[in-house]
Amino acid sequence: MKKMIALLPLLGLAACTSPQPTKYQYSQYQCGEELLAITYDAQADMVQFPYAGVYHKLGRVESDNGAKYSDGVTTFWNQDKQALLTQKGVTLLTCKLK
Repeated sequence: MKKMIALLPLLGLAACTSPQPTKYQYSQYQCGEELLAITYDAQADMVQFPYAGVYHKLGRVESDNGAKYSDGVTTFWNQDKQALLTQKGVTLLTCKLK
């Protein structure tokens, strides 16, 4: 019983450990005359980027190939060094990794 009481404070300390910092990756895509700056958040499995005055946060969705992120309206898809930005199925940007 004394051993269990001695371990209780240690269990409390283990619960107080701080979460690991989020690791971001950044990529830039050349989309015609526009530059699209993408932030990848591996911990949340999402991408973030500003476009047309709106800051988009898209979660990863299933894709047959490449990586695809969507919020149901806006979709960012990339494979190799190519990327597409679409809204409601209409292609807004066709891009190449810079």
